[in-house]
Amino acid sequence: MPAVLTAASSLVCPHGAPLVITPSQQLLAVDGQPVLVRADLFTATMPACQNKPPCGAVASVDTGLSTALWVDGQQVLLETAQGSTLAGAPWRVVSAGQTKLETA
Repeated sequence: MPAVLTAASSLVCPHGAPLVITPSQQLLAVDGQPVLVRADLFTATMPACQNKPPCGAVASVDTGLSTALWVDGQQVLLETAQGSTLAGAPWRVVSAGQTKLETA
């Protein structure tokens, strides 16, 4: 089963810029890091993206949402998560940042 994403996870745009994600919930944490939920990606930014035009923000989450684990009404994000940016480029998970919690 895939690992759950937390604030310690690493996600990037295709140009290598990290997604800056602020967790919106504090109910569930792994190793002291809040678990990320679907809504967190839609407030994420990529200020370091140097592409023209820059990726900017997340436009979609196409895969990698848990079907078994929800927190405060939101699906938890998994290490299999993928989607696109506002510029139409794909973002991806580099590392879940933890190995203790996995789910479907």
